[in-house]
Amino acid sequence: MSAVHSGIHSIISRILIKQYNHTINQYSMFDYITKVIPCGIAAAVEISCANASLVLITLSFYTVIKSSTPVWVLLFSFMFGFEKPTLNLTAVISLIVIGVSLTVDGESHYNTHGFMLVLVAAIASGLRWNLTQFLMKKKDKQQQQSPLATMYHLSPIMFITMLSLSLYIERPFQHHQNASSSLDFAFKALTLLSIMAVGGILAFMMTLSELYLIKGTSTVTLSVAGISKEILVITLSVFIYGDILTTKTYLG
Repeated sequence: MSAVHSGIHSIISRILIKQYNHTINQYSMFDYITKVIPCGIAAAVEISCANASLVLITLSFYTVIKSSTPVWVLLFSFMFGFEKPTLNLTAVISLIVIGVSLTVDGESHYNTHGFMLVLVAAIASGLRWNLTQFLMKKKDKQQQQSPLATMYHLSPIMFITMLSLSLYIERPFQHHQNASSSLDFAFKALTLLSIMAVGGILAFMMTLSELYLIKGTSTVTLSVAGISKEILVITLSVFIYGDILTTKTYLG
């Protein structure tokens, strides 16, 4: 599913670039290998681990752990030199860590494998968005990449990475279908692809919005603004899926 989404992103970005004669700055082979590919792989790992964790844990628990992303964003921002460590930022990181720790301890349906998957996704997200900011923001404004051009470069790498992971781990095409069920299989496959296409278009608009926000501000602003989305997801998961939150979870 994740690979299909990235494939859709690649197709849409190429159509829009061709339609509007959008300018794309090409990377040298060295920059492509050392900057673009690692960014695409980090994005693929984030999305794959995040989606895989939802099979094992509740949506609300997933959202709370994923909301630790600002911590990793800030830590990588310090490493890349985008932000300077201050007492204020240290206090923010500490508060988020305490909140997430309380939530994990208060989760009634805790699953270690699911927790580790979403934690890896949060760490990869911090790396991904800092690498994206590194790609998009240069001293020379003429050389800066636009959000659409960034998606043009990253989405094929994400598609290849996630498809490879799926083929190796999930083996999605390893089915033994008999002749009588081939029509039913084709119908189900078409239905699933249609649903994935809708999700892919929504994800394209979301990612493009995030990239424009990073271009205008920073990854830290993106991670903070994203908290409002996390609160909405937790609220909806309680009402729609009946997720149960304990007192300690609410406190976290």
